[in-house]
Amino acid sequence: MIHKNDYSFIERSIRDQIYTQLDPMEIDKLARDCEFVQRTGSINGFTFLCLLVFNSDNLASESLNDLTVKLELDYGISIKKQSLDERFNRHAVCFLKTALGQLLSKQISRNNPLLLKCKYFNRILIKDSVCFQVDKTLAEYYPGSGGSGSTANVRIQFEYDLLSGQLVDLSLNAFNDQDATNSTMTLDVIGEGDLVIRDLAYMHLNALKGIVKNLGYFLCRLQSQQDVYQIRDGEVMKCNFGQIVKTMKKYGVEKIEERVFLDKEQEFDVRLLIYLLPEEIYQERIRKAKKNAKKKGRQLTKKFKARCKLNLFITSAEEKMISLETAWKAYTLRWQIELGFKVWKSLWKIDNVKKVKKERLECYIWSKLFIIVLSWQVLWVTNALLRKLDDQSLSFYKASKTIIHSLDNFKQALLGGTLTTVKFLVGFFDLSRRRHLLEKKNRSNNHFPDILFGTFSLSYDGEVIQMAG
Repeated sequence: MIHKNDYSFIERSIRDQIYTQLDPMEIDKLARDCEFVQRTGSINGFTFLCLLVFNSDNLASESLNDLTVKLELDYGISIKKQSLDERFNRHAVCFLKTALGQLLSKQISRNNPLLLKCKYFNRILIKDSVCFQVDKTLAEYYPGSGGSGSTANVRIQFEYDLLSGQLVDLSLNAFNDQDATNSTMTLDVIGEGDLVIRDLAYMHLNALKGIVKNLGYFLCRLQSQQDVYQIRDGEVMKCNFGQIVKTMKKYGVEKIEERVFLDKEQEFDVRLLIYLLPEEIYQERIRKAKKNAKKKGRQLTKKFKARCKLNLFITSAEEKMISLETAWKAYTLRWQIELGFKVWKSLWKIDNVKKVKKERLECYIWSKLFIIVLSWQVLWVTNALLRKLDDQSLSFYKASKTIIHSLDNFKQALLGGTLTTVKFLVGFFDLSRRRHLLEKKNRSNNHFPDILFGTFSLSYDGEVIQMAG
């Protein structure tokens, strides 16, 4: 149970950060602004949103008739299924998308005791996308990869800050809206002092230049086909990774760093962080590469084989910000977003869709994202409290499962006003303290909090927790 000395701090912290309350008047106004509601009728914006958001776990399987029954039982509204089907239109899509956008805009206050601060970076942004198949009849709107791949796929782009939990990007796209294109289009969200850690697909040269232009920093793998350059004896030369491997082995060095250019014109220099891989990992890489090359009728080059012996990262951050010792582990932080996708699919079942018209599918997805965002802040605040008070970490998987199993209680808490919401969240924190902790057997040096705290200079409310290695 919560100790008396902790209770007031927990309640104040939750109250300071809460933005999950649902205001019926505010939501109805959004519905009118998006022309979803154009005259007084049986279904207003708030009822429609609640019907979808708090029933989102069943939308993939329920028929229109099932939804009309739920409307009558839960809200006393009698409507024909044909009439409900008509409500799934472009105005409904606009309304739900706008409601999600407004929810995302209600960000955490930066003046609270739970905000995790970094000495060198304002934010640590990680981003990735998740794709799933939809019915082939929607290929016109959501074309798939073609060929032997799926005919129709949806892609969701997701980006958030590891320090505050603030969601930066949550958008619905066609599969063919590739990550590389998205990385350039969303550069405006990157500000001064931000560290961007992304997968290779996002980090092409123009994106890296854009990050630096915005006074941000990046950490990413070096593209497998990208050459880097150094000045040797007054000449610009490509880095010889085969020679680097020989030198590292000769002197028994496991990691080194070099200053290199990403272009022949020597206009863009970065730190190249080089890690020599154990022989067994190298052999596994080569085995997979040979298998893939055989399918395509190709041969592996000496240059490719040499690079397979190395893990190569590039960063624009200075050594005091990200050291050679910690950079590799820092890059693994981006896997946190993969864990988020696992929760989305296995628990929220966001990829469990059926054959419906385009507008109904989009309403389904936006409502799923809405409830995910509602729960996201609850989980993030709970995790921050556990870290600060108990030096423990939340299992997002366990906690998400509890929220899904108690959606009715969650709904009532969010609709009951500030006091009801805070009371629910205090109780949820107490339950998490006992039932939702990340198990100690999983807390190794590769555990997310250990990597985050062990790599960066972090503090809560001005108190330094741990310095970088």
